[in-house]
Amino acid sequence: MIASRPRCPRARRAGSALVLCIAFLPMAAQGQAWLPPKGTFSYSLDYSDILNKKHFTNNTCFPTCNQPNEVDVGHTDNQILTLSASYSPTDRISVNASLPYVRTRHRDTDGLPDSHDTEIDDGSWHSTITDLQFTVNYQLVTGAFGLAPYLGAVIPTHDYTTFGHSAPGRGLNEIWVGAYAAMSLNEWVPRTYVQLRGNYAFVEEVKDISHDRINAVLEMGYFPTPAWNVRLMVSRQWTQGGIDVPTSDPELFPVHDILAAEEFLAVGGGASWIVNERVSVYAFYMQAIEGTNAHKVDHRVTTGVSYGVGGHH
Repeated sequence: MIASRPRCPRARRAGSALVLCIAFLPMAAQGQAWLPPKGTFSYSLDYSDILNKKHFTNNTCFPTCNQPNEVDVGHTDNQILTLSASYSPTDRISVNASLPYVRTRHRDTDGLPDSHDTEIDDGSWHSTITDLQFTVNYQLVTGAFGLAPYLGAVIPTHDYTTFGHSAPGRGLNEIWVGAYAAMSLNEWVPRTYVQLRGNYAFVEEVKDISHDRINAVLEMGYFPTPAWNVRLMVSRQWTQGGIDVPTSDPELFPVHDILAAEEFLAVGGGASWIVNERVSVYAFYMQAIEGTNAHKVDHRVTTGVSYGVGGHH
C-alpha cells in the first residue's frame, strides 16, 4: 500500500509546517531547498507560451545606462510542453528529469526583412523535442533554513536546427553545479519564505569559444491559506565569454545564436494551488526588462499540473 502525501497543515502553526508545504509545491526546475520525503514520486506537465517582440543588442553598459538597446527584427512565438518527473530514493536525495516539446514560429512585422535565410524562419510553425535535463539534489541542511546543492546535465536528444530567430534551442551539452537556499520567515512575517537558486553552467564550447553561464532566481513567497501559495520572482543571467551579436564575422555568423553573450533581467510572479494531497496546479508570468545580446521576452506564461504519490512523513 502506498501512503499518500500529507495535506499541508496550517502554515501559521510553525515554520516547520511552512517548510512541508513548500516541499510539495511544483517548481520550475523540479527541485527546491526542502526536498520531499523518501519514496515520493512527482510528475508534472506544463505549457509555456512565450512571445519575443524585440532583440536586445550588444549595449555593453547594461544594466547601468539608459541608452536604447532594442531592435525589432520580427516576432517569434514559442510554445513549450514539458513533461517532468521526480523521485526521492531517500529523505536527502531527489532525482529529477524533464523533456520539452518545442513549437516555434518567426513572424516578420511591418515589412521587416528576415535576416536569417533559413527554413525555420519561413513564417510557419516548426516542432521538435529538444534537450533532456537531469538534476540530482541533496538535502544538506533542513529546518527553518534549507540548503540543497545539485548537479545537473543538459543533453540534446538529436541534431535539431540551432540557427534562426525561431530556433528551438542551442543543441549543446551542459553540466550544471548549483544550489537552492531558502528560509522560512514565519517567525517575523507569518506564512512567508524567501528562496534563492543559483547555478553555474559549463556549456559545450563552439569554435573554441567559451560561453558558460551563471543563472540566479530570487523568489519571495506567501501562503494566504495552507492550500494557496503566491510568489514574486526575479531572474538574472550572466554569460562568461561568448560573442556580441549580430556579428559580421562570416565564420561565426552561422553559430552566433548559440554563442551569444546573453544577459538579461526578468521579473514575474505566480500562484500554486494544492488541490489535495496528490494534485497541485500552478501558473506563472515572466517578462524581461533589461538585457543584452538576447531575445527580449515580452511575456512568458506558464501553466501546469503536478501529481505526486508516496512519501511517509
